[in-house]
Amino acid sequence: MNIRYILGASDGAPIAQVLSVLRSQPAWRPFDERAVAFVRRFSQKLLTSAGIRRHPELAALGHWFRGANLQTLISRYVLESPEQLKLGRGLAFHLAPSNVDSVFMYSWLLSLLSGNVNLVRVSQKSSAPLDFLVDALAQTLAEDVGAPVRARIVLLTYPHDEQLTRTISESCLIRVVWGGDATVRALRTIPLRPTAIEVCFPDRFSACAIRASAVLEADDASLRQMAAAFYNDAFWFAQQACSSPRLVAWIGDESTIDTAAERFWSALHVELARRQPENSEAMNMARVAASFEYAAAELARPAMSGEFRSAHPMRLRLEAVLDESAKALHCGNGLFLETRFPRLVELAPQLSDKEQTLAVYGFTREELVDLALVLPPRAVDRFAKFGEALSFAPVWDGQDLITTFSRNVLLPTS
Repeated sequence: MNIRYILGASDGAPIAQVLSVLRSQPAWRPFDERAVAFVRRFSQKLLTSAGIRRHPELAALGHWFRGANLQTLISRYVLESPEQLKLGRGLAFHLAPSNVDSVFMYSWLLSLLSGNVNLVRVSQKSSAPLDFLVDALAQTLAEDVGAPVRARIVLLTYPHDEQLTRTISESCLIRVVWGGDATVRALRTIPLRPTAIEVCFPDRFSACAIRASAVLEADDASLRQMAAAFYNDAFWFAQQACSSPRLVAWIGDESTIDTAAERFWSALHVELARRQPENSEAMNMARVAASFEYAAAELARPAMSGEFRSAHPMRLRLEAVLDESAKALHCGNGLFLETRFPRLVELAPQLSDKEQTLAVYGFTREELVDLALVLPPRAVDRFAKFGEALSFAPVWDGQDLITTFSRNVLLPTS
């Protein structure tokens, strides 16, 4: 089998032997001090590494797992009671996505903190962020704080190989799948142990909603902050992250929206000029091709005047309901669909179980609750402020990962 071990095993080691070692490790209690110490040190290592500023998504990862946040996380969970003992489930098999290098680290480290042993398959595509992560992990594992977890972590890569994936799946008690819908469907044909569970993070489609009057009420400094926050949500991963907004819903009357949209997009153009995100010819061609497909299907038309084919961002005005076919055409890469409604609750029919995050600007909590109560089943797992769409939380895609990754062992009370 063509396996390349990156961390935790020597190249050439039989996968059966590697799995045997992993499965022999006992489950720890959630937030075992050995796991917490390792994750805290890894965070420090990551944040103090030379070159971290070139990888803001990795800086965000390190910041999220810093010691202070770990203590906050620990305080949220009741770890024990007279009636039960919490333990990890055992061996967790993580299949990382190829398009967002750091996202799998959140589930991996939360699984470690939940008491589990972990085997992670990453994409064969090399990338600077992944190399940076591996280097920080290797350095942390080499320190004394890494000794207790060295036998509990294996990072590897291999070509798509159903038999190898089947072999690993037969040994694991948790399978965590980050990938597109096709990947999830394919992996679900590979059985798990009867006692195992599966957590899937498939294709998602996210949106934002803006109260037009709030944009007009914002002073210049607030508008710059809004544009910078939207940039962080949409452009860090070229709009490929599951929580990056692709639909922009304007809420208000037509005249107010016209004025607010011009002000907002102008501010964003200034932010783009300052930040200079990647905008390759391939990305531009993907936007143009998608726009032609939207036009051919009579789903959307250009929302701006002037030169369109080189526009970045590229804006399309929706002319039909945002159904599954419309969402499937979206390519990311700075393409935004725009729609308008007088009230926020009227956005609900456009959304489905495909939507993960709705970033919001200018709305009250009561308005968000009113929208949530009329949403289709499973639509929108989280509402986020502008600038926080990509911020991770232990509850992701509607699932509390610490709770999911651990189990309760009942004890007699007397």
